[in-house]
Amino acid sequence: MTYVSWRRTNRRLTCERVTMTSTSIRTPLAALRLFLVSALAALAAACGTTKPALQPLPRAPDIGLYELRSYTAADGKLEALTARLRDHEAPLFRKHGMIPVAFFQTAPGPGQPEASRLYYILGYKDRAARDAAWTAFSADPDWKSAYKTTGANGALQTQIDNVFLQPASYSPKLNLDSRGAPRLFELRTYTANPGKLEAIHDRFRDHTLGLFQKHGMTSILYWRPTAGQDGGYDSKMVYMLAYPNLAARNADWAAFSADPDWIKASNDSQKNGVLLKGKPDTVFLTPLPFSPLK
Repeated sequence: MTYVSWRRTNRRLTCERVTMTSTSIRTPLAALRLFLVSALAALAAACGTTKPALQPLPRAPDIGLYELRSYTAADGKLEALTARLRDHEAPLFRKHGMIPVAFFQTAPGPGQPEASRLYYILGYKDRAARDAAWTAFSADPDWKSAYKTTGANGALQTQIDNVFLQPASYSPKLNLDSRGAPRLFELRTYTANPGKLEAIHDRFRDHTLGLFQKHGMTSILYWRPTAGQDGGYDSKMVYMLAYPNLAARNADWAAFSADPDWIKASNDSQKNGVLLKGKPDTVFLTPLPFSPLK
């Protein structure tokens, strides 16, 4: 009987083929040893195999296009709207090849009204894949049944808005690793003065992202809206940050705003004119329990 025997020589693990006759197996211990090494040989599959094969790491989602959608709930319907998203829409999104990225509820700031809107982000390979997926979703009998049942007592939302976004070249890769502690997310939209959009992107790439990291802010994604959308999106940029909580967010922004490196970068970038038109549009968001991004 031939089996593979492993041994360490000169700090290297080598193997050799050994033939054992029936007279060699004289004790139960020898028989057990033969069984074990034979099993190892089957796993190794060949004498030259010295390392176990590594399992490939999960691939990041292949997303070339993001869709940011927001729903304004009808009075008293936010809970029902959230339940429909959780129980019906999210599973059907996956069924039809969409990539759920995040599901949020607005987090009102001090003095603001209670949350009344849902935001969510879906990913696709491209616009053609997006349109095909939504066509299939809309025609799905399960969706038609769920929509009819959940809206039996009136529409759950009063308004739906969406915008298509492509990741900026300097954006971090999407990271959907789960986090132990819940986070507060901030969605920010900047409108550029005429001819200044690229200067805004340059400043983010060369200065702002590094300074955000320096002051403890977590960059999630940075986007360019796709061309030709309503709402003046050709002059906008959109990005998302995350913080442990609102107090940490406020402290981080205060430190960032007072940083001499930021002050210099801001002044240098605006020597030929102010980059932003008005103040940024800011929305605070908290992830729903079933959100992939938390």
